[in-house]
Amino acid sequence: MRALFTAATGMKAQQLKVDNIANNLANVNTHGFKKSQAEFEDLYYQKVRTGTGTTQQGTGAADQVEIGHGTRASQVRRIFTQGSVAETGNATDMAISGAGFFAVNDAEGTELYTRNGNFAPDASGNLVLPNGFALADGITLPAEFDAVSIGDDGIVKVSIDGEQTELGQIQLRSFTNPSGLEALGAGLYRATDTSGNVQIGTPTSAGFGAITSGALEMSNVEVAEELIAMIQAQRAYELTSKVIEASDEMLQTTNQLK
Repeated sequence: MRALFTAATGMKAQQLKVDNIANNLANVNTHGFKKSQAEFEDLYYQKVRTGTGTTQQGTGAADQVEIGHGTRASQVRRIFTQGSVAETGNATDMAISGAGFFAVNDAEGTELYTRNGNFAPDASGNLVLPNGFALADGITLPAEFDAVSIGDDGIVKVSIDGEQTELGQIQLRSFTNPSGLEALGAGLYRATDTSGNVQIGTPTSAGFGAITSGALEMSNVEVAEELIAMIQAQRAYELTSKVIEASDEMLQTTNQLK
């Protein structure tokens, strides 16, 4: 009977892995998306025999018998490796090359974080994401201007009648453990105790990446890697199901004994 429940944990684990792979592949073209990886750990062990401890010669005896009870998910870790950068030609689109996040404010004023730099001015000139969340650095474009430029150091300038005016500087945020951020969907993250305190810095400074204007960061999902992982999970699922079949046959044989 133990084998049935142990194998079931393995099948659940592989199903979770496939679910995670499906989410990665579904977001292969999502701007700023960061892939995640399911990780597992073995469950507790039942001591069938504790072992004698030592031999007659006084040396250690490795004759204990422990049977494991399967596996479970330990975490689904988000991987913040750099995605490729694609040019868009829109000056207010921004991609971060290196470490860091853009900070935006939601409707309640809570600061959230994203790698998606798909910003555009709203009716008031504020740079906002498609969902309406505004850039937290308070950059407001004037009603009329000829052109806007954003440097790799985050300085925003507009050209009005041939003269350039500096509007401000975009600051980036970073975390000691970005994998500990809580994913909220729409490319947004919230700080947690696990991620550590937010650190604010200037683009191109130590520990922070550079801003590329007129471009967007693409997803960091590698399709070939995900397909290989999916095949591995499928084969592991099939093999674990064979254990259930074998255990069932053994139980049938036992029941038929007279």
